[in-house]
Amino acid sequence: MFDPFIVALIVFTILLFLGMPVAVALGVNSLVYFFLSGEVNFLRIISERFFSGMDQFILLAIPLFMFMGEIMNKGNVTNELVDLANVLVGRFRGGLAYVNIFVSTLFAGMTGSALSDIAALGSMLIPAMEKQGYDTEFSTAVTVGSSLQGPIIPPSIPAVLVAGVAGISVGGVFLAGAFPGLLMGLACAVVTFIRARQRNYPRNVVKLNVSVLFNAIRISFLSLLIPIIVVGGIIFGFFTPTEAAAVAGAYALIIVFIIKKTPLKELIPIIFNVALSTGKVYFILGTANIFGWIISIEGIPQKIAAPLLSMTSNPQILLILISALLLFWGMFLPTTPAILIMSPIFFPIVRMAGVHPVHFGIIMVVCCMIGLATPPFGTGLFVALAIADTDMVGLVKELLPFFLAFILVVLLVIFIPELALFLPRLAGII
Repeated sequence: MFDPFIVALIVFTILLFLGMPVAVALGVNSLVYFFLSGEVNFLRIISERFFSGMDQFILLAIPLFMFMGEIMNKGNVTNELVDLANVLVGRFRGGLAYVNIFVSTLFAGMTGSALSDIAALGSMLIPAMEKQGYDTEFSTAVTVGSSLQGPIIPPSIPAVLVAGVAGISVGGVFLAGAFPGLLMGLACAVVTFIRARQRNYPRNVVKLNVSVLFNAIRISFLSLLIPIIVVGGIIFGFFTPTEAAAVAGAYALIIVFIIKKTPLKELIPIIFNVALSTGKVYFILGTANIFGWIISIEGIPQKIAAPLLSMTSNPQILLILISALLLFWGMFLPTTPAILIMSPIFFPIVRMAGVHPVHFGIIMVVCCMIGLATPPFGTGLFVALAIADTDMVGLVKELLPFFLAFILVVLLVIFIPELALFLPRLAGII
């Protein structure tokens, strides 16, 4: 007789490759399991499990951060950040590529969305880089690669998901992402440094003087305060992560619609987009919670832990093995489903091995973000290809050095846990 769980996984995989939405595939997969296992009585409580997956106060931060990001995108913040970055780093060889990376770092503290970063910066900087003589493939690759730090540097929607599923501190995972996220940006800068000299990319003739710098900072100052408000408010206990998201959304409203006087009619499509995106995420949360329940019933963490822990008792080697699995699945699963499906499996295992859950949480976020730009189903690739006039093969070739640099960042975070844990410990959160 076939194992119901294995059959359900096969059904899930087939549906995924046929193009079925992940949330629907998870739901069908769960129904197949219950019918094949004979546990039809469990069908009575599926609805309760579905809604309990969404009914967590901390998860309210997701639509609120989405709302803030949409508003900042609408408020022409990107142009302000590009001007500031151009003043600071544009004069170096490969200047526009550095501008791309630096703006992604600044943008990360406001939207926490890699796809928003690719769309906003790509439509502006890829044509500008091409005009100055940069290869289209490289221009697109640096846009995609630098955007991956967005959901790692706080505030971060994936961090909220990881914390909610694993039952750990959101503030802890937020702060844990600061150094790894900056390392991702630094890795992009190192690759750009090498490429710029190999290909003799141009530099912008921009002289750095006090008045120009002061003016660029003055224009973008209000936007730059957002990560300080969110992270600082959580650290000093002024509000919870969910409340921080609400405060940030209100602050973004004031900047964009009152100070910058953006027409209020622009708020309607923003609300619609956020509602649509939230519905998709929450549908996945519900079906993933049912699947997580099945994983618990089957004792999958224990079954996987036994062979993994028998292979090595070294926590670092274990984290490398799990990271490799996360990078592999990241090639096929979008970020949110990957986190929701893999968290119930791997968190119990790393806890058995004595790994701090916040440390592993940020490793999971980093690996899942790398998956956003890996073929064949990397969402970031498709967003970039919709903007740039290039092909998948050329883009992936240019991304390979970035991938190698990102894997090095993952290894650094694995072998130096304090890169993730220093700030949360300093703030007394963990």
